[in-house]
This record gives sequence, C-alpha cells and structure tokens, in this order.
Amino acid sequence: MEAMLTEAYGRLKEGYFEEAVEAFSNFILLDSEEARGYYGRGMARFRLKKWEAAASDFRKAQQLRPEDPENDVALATSLAAGNKIYEAIAVFEDLLKRNPRYVRAHIQLAQLYYRLGVIAKGHRQLDVALAARPTLSERKTIEDLKNEQLALDKKRYYRPDFEELRRQNRAASAGGLLTRIKNLFGRKTGP
Repeated sequence: MEAMLTEAYGRLKEGYFEEAVEAFSNFILLDSEEARGYYGRGMARFRLKKWEAAASDFRKAQQLRPEDPENDVALATSLAAGNKIYEAIAVFEDLLKRNPRYVRAHIQLAQLYYRLGVIAKGHRQLDVALAARPTLSERKTIEDLKNEQLALDKKRYYRPDFEELRRQNRAASAGGLLTRIKNLFGRKTGP
C-alpha cells in the first residue's frame, strides 16, 4: 500500500497529473480511510484546474485528519481558485480559531481580503501573522505583500474602507435613535 502511495506522489511530483489522479484513485479504492490519498489526488486535480473536484478531495482529507492544517489550507486555496472566496475565508477563519498562530493561514487570508478590496482587514491579518513569530521567508512574504498593497493604494484615487463606513453608519444610526428617544421622553406632557 505504501508503495502505491509513493508511486502516486512520484507521478504528481513529476508533473503527470492525469496519471497521478488515476494512481491516487486506485489507492483510495484499496484504502478509503487514508487522508494522504485524498490529499494527493486533490493536489493533482488542483494542478489540472479542476477546482471543485480538488475541493471535494481536500474536504475528505480534512474530515479524515482534522488535526492537519494543510488539509484546511488546500481546501481553502482550491475554493478561492474556483472563485468561492467567502467559503475560502470561512475555512481559513475556522482553521485560525483552532490554530491561531498558523502564519501561512493568516497570510493567505490577508490575500483574500485584499482580493475583495477589504484592505484594512488584510493589513490586520498580516499584523497578526507578524506577531505569530513567522519564519524568515514568511516574514519576507508578509513585508512584500504589505508593501505591494501600500503601493497599489497610493495609485488609487479613492477606495473606501467599507468596514469603517459600516461602523460610522451604525454609530450614526444609533446616535440618531438615541436622540429621538431622548426627545420623545424629554418633552413635557400636559399643561
């Protein structure tokens, strides 16, 4: 069994993705409870740009080995590649609840926020990643992403921070409601 898995990963590594899918599928037929088979087939399908099939395999690998954060990262990445950004964000957020110091997840979540145009949240994720003691290469990635985003922001005429606008609107609505309540009860009734 281990030899089959090694051969399948060899095909994946060499770039024979269709053959790798077949090899992993054959392995899964013999051992459907081994997460590495689903993970490997998901990787091959990802490389073939079969996003939904890859996400399905990564989801199964995640169910079989929920303690392995790589299954979550792979699932979220395949969802994002298939333009299911909000689902990918949910997977990363769930992963970070369980592993708050998993730097790579913070970095990729920041990239998704940047992709959506929620720049402030992206910056916060990178700040959290920096506080989580990243490796030297992760630190460089974080700094490069921040600098790239800051350069992009300087070139834009105006990009509203929708999170901040929502907070301001809520505060204004709450303030307006409070004023109306005070006016209502502050009035004297009777002669």
